[in-house]
Amino acid sequence: MTAPVLLYGPLVVTVTMWAFQAPALHALGERWDPATLNIVRYLVAMVAFALIAGLVPGGRDAPRERLAPAQGVLVGGLFAGFGLLFATGSVLGNPVVTATATALAPLTASLVTWVVMGQRPARPLVLALVLVVPGAILAMPAPEGTGGDRPVVGLALVILAQICWSLYSLAVPRLMPATSTMRRSWLSIQWALPFHLVLFLLSWSLGLGRADPSYPVFDAGVTLAAALGPLVLGLVLWNLSVSRLGLPVCALFLNFVPVTGTLIAWAFGTVPTSQQFAGVALVMLGMGMAQYRRRDTTEGRSPLPRS
Repeated sequence: MTAPVLLYGPLVVTVTMWAFQAPALHALGERWDPATLNIVRYLVAMVAFALIAGLVPGGRDAPRERLAPAQGVLVGGLFAGFGLLFATGSVLGNPVVTATATALAPLTASLVTWVVMGQRPARPLVLALVLVVPGAILAMPAPEGTGGDRPVVGLALVILAQICWSLYSLAVPRLMPATSTMRRSWLSIQWALPFHLVLFLLSWSLGLGRADPSYPVFDAGVTLAAALGPLVLGLVLWNLSVSRLGLPVCALFLNFVPVTGTLIAWAFGTVPTSQQFAGVALVMLGMGMAQYRRRDTTEGRSPLPRS
């Protein structure tokens, strides 16, 4: 029998990596603009995937499905849209609110699937709004305590990012059905890079770019961790966990992202209030109950789209 630490360890690392992303980007956003942060992170991730493909036996000789230009633009645009919206929302918003918003991903995915494919959301997910909406409101910091953050703007951008991710998750399996997850990720990053480059150049040409290398070691370390952790290590370990434990079990673990992200934000200097902790708890409770009930009533299916 597999030891629990080996069985659930990769999933715990994944949750930690994904929770790390928003507070890290918020801290870096004090000195760097989102477009610059994004293009650096995705360049690092692309190089990492290239190295991984070269190290895996037969990785470079495996069948390589290609995307038509129109398909590549669609995949790259959605992937880049997710990255830019999430990064901007993380920089502008409050880290605790952003971490709380990650628990809304299953509900957002279900609503997108309803609009695109006509599949109605499960009733437990809809009922979860009774706890999720008040929880999100509680997690909003008081205006005088925001420290210059714009939590409502950040929350709206993160939800838009989740919509992009849901559309991307629906499109990729249909456009690349015979492609491995590793190559799907590599192709997605490659097609997204031109969008990030255009946005980077546009940002600086409009005077929106910011670059303050006051803390070069800290910024380089956090940027590297924000690239390799969520975009590479998190994705690889997530798919490993899904193959071992199944998607429903892994989806339940995602409910720990808000509290983990809140604690990481605390480590970066954003001290959460007791009210915000209560809001995070309500959101976690609502989405946890919804996913658990859906798991019981749908024979193991999950409201999360496959990525």
